[in-house]
Amino acid sequence: MLRGRVLLAVMLGAVLSGCASLLPTGDTPTTLYGLQAPAEVPLVADRPGWQLIVEEPLAERALDTDRIAIYSGPHALQYFPQARWTDRAPRLVQDLIVETFENAGLQMSATRQTVGVKANVALISDLRDFEARVTAPAAEGSTVMPTVMIRLSTKLVSLDKRQVIDARTFTARGTAASDSVADVVAAMNVAAATVVSDIVVWAAAASATYAPVAD
Repeated sequence: MLRGRVLLAVMLGAVLSGCASLLPTGDTPTTLYGLQAPAEVPLVADRPGWQLIVEEPLAERALDTDRIAIYSGPHALQYFPQARWTDRAPRLVQDLIVETFENAGLQMSATRQTVGVKANVALISDLRDFEARVTAPAAEGSTVMPTVMIRLSTKLVSLDKRQVIDARTFTARGTAASDSVADVVAAMNVAAATVVSDIVVWAAAASATYAPVAD
């Protein structure tokens, strides 16, 4: 009997020891960062009654994540520790474009999904860059602030005629006020606002030109 109790105690100790490795270790909590769609967009002609589907951008695996990317060298991609976007980068960009369409007050509406919607055009894109970059200082002792870059290759496709209406690449760069993640995110917010605003203006105008309003 005593031998059985000793064996049971050893087994329980092993189980509890294994569980201990799964407990929190006191790491610094992760901070979530979001981006804000521009509240105002330049007025452009658009197509009344048209519906545009904004598809989630495609992205390579390194950018298809909620982690905030930073290049520390030409080919060295890393991520800020204890910091993440509120969603995966492609989904974040998709949401920004749709919200910017809504803020623009256009007669052509935009949505994320096709369920129950008879769409006329689709905005298809590839997210090529969505990161900060750090370069080596030119002189010893000098400081170089991180730069940010957002690049989105887009196509506007007619779903009625199955043809590309127009295609364009949109790029925005900026410089962060410091190397802190908060300042990098602030610079990304400015760059993202420029890109999505330009995309909305272009998409609305291209759609109106492709199918002008009847007199």
